Amino acid sequence: MEITALDVIEAIGSTMDELSHMSPADEFTDLDIDSLSLVEAAVILSNKFGVRVDEFELAEAGTAATAASMLTKKLELEPAL
Repeated sequence: MEITALDVIEAIGSTMDELSHMSPADEFTDLDIDSLSLVEAAVILSNKFGVRVDEFELAEAGTAATAASMLTKKLELEPAL
């Protein structure tokens, strides 16, 4: 299963209204996403896609597009939660 940047944005934006306007290439740092928001986003994505992801991985990914690629790779490599 390939996860797209729009999948990531939809998952995060459905719960976190303040991030529903982001585009695939927006840098999380430019959106003023703090560490607590990254934790919340990581939980949302972990639950939605069935792979473990933490706030540090999201911070390193930096954008929804890169986060989508990371999640797709994790799905290929890790057994589902």
